[in-house]
Amino acid sequence: MSSMKLRRTSLSTILVTLFLLFGCSSSNVVEIVSVTPQGEVPLLATIEIEFSKDLAPPDKQNMWLEDEYVEFTPAIAGKFKWVSARRLLFSPDAPLEAIQEYEAEVSDLVLFQTGLSPDFDDFTFHTPDFDAVKADVFWTHIPHQYYTVTVQANLHFNYPVQPEQLREHLEVRRDGERIADVQIISEQPSEVIAVTIGEVQQEDAEQLFTIAVREGLMSVVGKKALQDTREFNTALPPITQLAVTGVASGYDGATGWIEVATTQMVDEKDLDEYVRVRPGRGLQYFVSDNIFRIEGDFGSEQTVELIIEKGLPGMFGGKLEQEFRQQVSFVDIQPAVNFADRRGRYLMFGGEHNLEINAVNVDELDIEVSEVFANNVLHFLNQHRWFDYDYGYNPTFYVGDFGKELYDETVQLSTGRNWLGRHVINLKRVLESRRRGIYVVRASSSEDRWIQDSKIIALSDLALIARLADDQITVFVNSIEKGLPVEGVDVTVVSTNNQQLFSGRTDAGGMVRFENVRLEADGFTPRMLTAVKGEDFNFLDLDDARVETSRFDVGGLSQPSREYVTFIYGERDLYRPGETAHISGIVRNEHIRPVSNTPVICKIISPRGRVFREYKLGLNAEGSFEQAVDIPDYALTGRYKIEVYNGAEVLIGTSAINVEEFVPDKVRVRLSGKEKSYRPGERLRVDLEAEYLFGASAANLRYEADVQLKHRAYRSDAYPDYSFSHSSVKNTRIENTMLDGTLD
Repeated sequence: MSSMKLRRTSLSTILVTLFLLFGCSSSNVVEIVSVTPQGEVPLLATIEIEFSKDLAPPDKQNMWLEDEYVEFTPAIAGKFKWVSARRLLFSPDAPLEAIQEYEAEVSDLVLFQTGLSPDFDDFTFHTPDFDAVKADVFWTHIPHQYYTVTVQANLHFNYPVQPEQLREHLEVRRDGERIADVQIISEQPSEVIAVTIGEVQQEDAEQLFTIAVREGLMSVVGKKALQDTREFNTALPPITQLAVTGVASGYDGATGWIEVATTQMVDEKDLDEYVRVRPGRGLQYFVSDNIFRIEGDFGSEQTVELIIEKGLPGMFGGKLEQEFRQQVSFVDIQPAVNFADRRGRYLMFGGEHNLEINAVNVDELDIEVSEVFANNVLHFLNQHRWFDYDYGYNPTFYVGDFGKELYDETVQLSTGRNWLGRHVINLKRVLESRRRGIYVVRASSSEDRWIQDSKIIALSDLALIARLADDQITVFVNSIEKGLPVEGVDVTVVSTNNQQLFSGRTDAGGMVRFENVRLEADGFTPRMLTAVKGEDFNFLDLDDARVETSRFDVGGLSQPSREYVTFIYGERDLYRPGETAHISGIVRNEHIRPVSNTPVICKIISPRGRVFREYKLGLNAEGSFEQAVDIPDYALTGRYKIEVYNGAEVLIGTSAINVEEFVPDKVRVRLSGKEKSYRPGERLRVDLEAEYLFGASAANLRYEADVQLKHRAYRSDAYPDYSFSHSSVKNTRIENTMLDGTLD
């Protein structure tokens, strides 16, 4: 009996113990509650993971960490931040790869030795597949044929497309009938490809266009083609009608803007009369193809009313038949961080060491300053020589093992929503480093690290100029602050594989020259210069600083004699038979000093290679001579060579003139403007007057005009040394305007 009771008691104890064990086990498990975003994510995305229990201790929260809490396949460069004990953020340093599947596995590092048991499921996500987004159809003119109109379609894709590949996958129908005369205007890969549909018959009825982008089309990204055919149906009103097809709006950080798409281009001068925005001040209008843009001061308004009055004329005869009204909401612009000066690499060693950075819709900035050691500069530059600008995002410079991080700081910004904020980064603290090198400054959003910009900076007073010849390298070093040559600078030439080729010290003229480059380099190629004086260090990347010379004659001086330098010239290089050519010459020695009171022989060689004229002359005290050459009426036309010899009949200089029968211009054209300067919004009037050179007016002649407008850099007489070139003007060059007509 007692034995029976004992067994029951033991069994009860075992059951209770098992219950307690299972109960503890259940409460000891931590799971993933949610992951956002899931499925398809944009190229720029911050991933947030929420856990079922508190994990991160307080000293690990609200700071960017490099611990790999989640392992991504393929790998994603970025950092993690615990915004609370349960919520973990991952912010990539750069956009995700286009058309890419990702797998993510949460590491046990998230447990922080809490003793909790993980029950984590792996999760996946992917960036958008390639797709055709929309098609805009509108009336326009055929390029260079302003009397002929056509229909143009702008096809929008989410990734850039090669125009030639689109041609094979494009089909256009009008009212159900396929159009064969379809031409692609765009020449470069783009997310918007322009297509013309040939000379379309202008009808009074509405036309229905169907644009099909066939499956199989690849973007420049590759990887995955368009899976299904996309069709866009657009009703195009007759050319006698103008219709509004879309309205978009936003901010650019300084002004608000509204873009209106129409079925044909409008004249900019008509917009002020027909377009109203309430409320809105200081409105400006810009026209491009079928879109006109309204920019103005809309204050802090979130919604405005757009009114386009009835009768707005189009460029091809259409008119807006009914008043157009729409409430326009301003969509928040995408957050952005950019350095004010994108290209500059140098700050004065003795200056203020300030960098200005612009930010929009970013409340907090993380500033990271790192140093690249001098012996690693070339490897670092090679790693970052090419960047992916496909989608307009800023490149990121990673220092890694090439140097070390000097310091980081967090900056609060107090800029209003959608308005441009400016912050100045001071780099004086980097001078505390004991090592020479260059610096990398990175500014990023505290929430989304991919909203960032980074910049390479050298703090130096040494300005470097290098000239590379076949067998010689000449380096000039000047003070940035004073503009004077710097003596005693140690200059080193480094090869493409980071080997020191030459070293030297600048003289009193701030110059050092390295001779016998081909022999001494022994197959190595110069790539970079470094300059050191005391604590001042600077570098010059010979590849990036190379000056394009293909447009210029840079062959240098070519002389038949090493002892003499001879300059031969005339009042012009083209003569008619019967005229007199006046030839002058100046002779200098190798030190550019006059060769005076010395006999010379000047020979004129005909196009057939025979001596046409020969003169024995003497150089005057300045080392020059002059000679008149009579060209008879019967002279052979062609190119005549001028040769100058010294008294020993050694050739010391050559030149050439042309003798041709030619007819001068018969028409004189004068262009004049009523005013010398105009303000924005005013109409520029240019008067053209043409006449024949013998006095008669050039009546009824056809003319063509090519009008180009270019932005001119501002200069202030009050601040002559200050450069205003880094302005916010975007339309620095307006596309050419072609005009033609007939003179009265």
